[in-house]
Amino acid sequence: MRISTYVLTLVLVCGSVNVINPVAGHSADAVERTVRGTVVATNIAVDPWTIVVNVVLPNKEELIVGARVSGDTRIARGKRAVRLEDVKAGETVTITYLKTNDGLIARSIHLR
Repeated sequence: MRISTYVLTLVLVCGSVNVINPVAGHSADAVERTVRGTVVATNIAVDPWTIVVNVVLPNKEELIVGARVSGDTRIARGKRAVRLEDVKAGETVTITYLKTNDGLIARSIHLR
């Protein structure tokens, strides 16, 4: 069985990126989406932080979602708040993100 892989990439340019208020000026263009998948990686070594999630669609195709994580992003395991550095590859996650002209911005990350 052949599985096509679609990759959504997040391109960040060096310089000042306003991650404190990520949707300022983008609210008219922003589309909110929610997906469930498996954490592939997180990166807290660079600013802005990022999370990459592998999502298997109903037609068995894979979708890779990479999103920026800001200080406003809510991250929880069950009902308990956690930090991005507590998120490990392989965990099941539901992520709600905004799709903007500037890329994907995580609004909430819920670990199972």
